[in-house]
Amino acid sequence: MLKKAIILISVGVSFCTQATPLLTKAEQEQVSSVREQFNDTAELQKLTKVNSSIFTLTNQTSQLKASIVNERKAYQEYQQKLSKEMLSGTEENTNYYFESMKKTSNKIKTSNDTIHKNTTLVAQYNTELEKLNHSIRQSKNVYSDKLTAIKNSVVTRIKTEFSKPLPIKIDGKLQCSPYESIRACFESKQTTSKLVNDAIESRFGQIDITSSTNQFTVNSARMDFEGNVDYNVSFNLFVQYNEQINAQIMKEVGINSFDIMLVSNKDAVFYIDGLPVGNGNNVSVKVSKGKYSILAKFDDKQESSIQNITSPVSLTYNFSS
Repeated sequence: MLKKAIILISVGVSFCTQATPLLTKAEQEQVSSVREQFNDTAELQKLTKVNSSIFTLTNQTSQLKASIVNERKAYQEYQQKLSKEMLSGTEENTNYYFESMKKTSNKIKTSNDTIHKNTTLVAQYNTELEKLNHSIRQSKNVYSDKLTAIKNSVVTRIKTEFSKPLPIKIDGKLQCSPYESIRACFESKQTTSKLVNDAIESRFGQIDITSSTNQFTVNSARMDFEGNVDYNVSFNLFVQYNEQINAQIMKEVGINSFDIMLVSNKDAVFYIDGLPVGNGNNVSVKVSKGKYSILAKFDDKQESSIQNITSPVSLTYNFSS
């Protein structure tokens, strides 16, 4: 048995195991509470509906204007035929031309009335859209500010913790040579590296950690005849706060940004929360975790959805030919 052996080593290591949360349970509950507070999608659904209404009315107005042009041409043709017939004195189709001109005139009037109504509605919807965009942006700013406040509090706590050695106690197994002593095994570079890795991994998981001085106290170690060692080690870990730790905190709080891809089989125009973000077949947009109203437009068609985005993702919006 090896009692109270002291091993000093300076290391910088990285892991690929599942990360241990840096946030305490209370801090995680604060984050969950903030997310729940801003979980309502009613405004996003309303935004999608208003955008859809504007798109529909605008397309209808465009079609009506094209129809008016055709109706006016038809009216002029009926008028010319009527004049020609009246001058010839036949008056065989006079009533037909009169009725056709009347119907065409009514169509033009109806179309103009609808265009006027659509224009008024679009103006109202645009006003509503502006208010919704402002409200959603304001809400997301408050949401972001609250999460940032939690993040700053976590950073302050962790930096305070890192200003002192972090005590870690772990149990583990080693494979040593049955022909060497336990002390020699623990003083080997391979063993000390494993102890450092196990100790840091038990506390930080996959985060890149730089530690300037790590002190082990081997409380107990038992070796069998095949060189298998069961050990219990106390470990003082001196950690330097770095960008990897900061990035992990941001990820756990939910304020880290990442790229999402908006994909379409057509050259579409994409909107997020009512604001244009680009056009094409593949549009990359940087967002943070949260819920978004996404709209894709192509010609007189549109596709929309409300997405809860929590990680980089590719979203596809296809239009029929």
